[in-house]
Amino acid sequence: MRNFCRKDMLELESIIFFMSVFVIYSKNFLEKILHAVYLHQRHDLDASNYVPMLLYVSSVDGLIVLGLYLGVGVMWLDLFWLKPFMKKQILVFTSIGAGVAALIEYLSIFYYHRWKYNKEMPTIYGIGISPLFQLSVTGLLALWLSRELLYGKGLFRNTC
Repeated sequence: MRNFCRKDMLELESIIFFMSVFVIYSKNFLEKILHAVYLHQRHDLDASNYVPMLLYVSSVDGLIVLGLYLGVGVMWLDLFWLKPFMKKQILVFTSIGAGVAALIEYLSIFYYHRWKYNKEMPTIYGIGISPLFQLSVTGLLALWLSRELLYGKGLFRNTC
């Protein structure tokens, strides 16, 4: 009976986490629309090209957050690390998220030359500040929302 209950918890936690990531990255999509004003030096895309590009980029961000969550779970050998929400795990999640964002921005700007920032974009070593922290911050929001939905409202209170 214990394994069955653990399996049910994993399925429900996964579904709620995916839903949380979807909600956060719907917000992220809107943020990227507004953010593109600062991101692109020349913005000559029409809506039929621009919207699919933003949907793709927001989806990739969501997959990265899911990968970070699973990666931290593998590091701690616990896919339920969301429940205790320890500082070490959050720090690792945030640090790796910022590192991945920095790598993506660096390669996109300096290696692949996919975009240039406007003068108004504040940068650190040529990388935009808001893109640098966006992945970690929205990822933490997704974790927090998932934790609140799963454990803050008592969904798993005394069920196993």
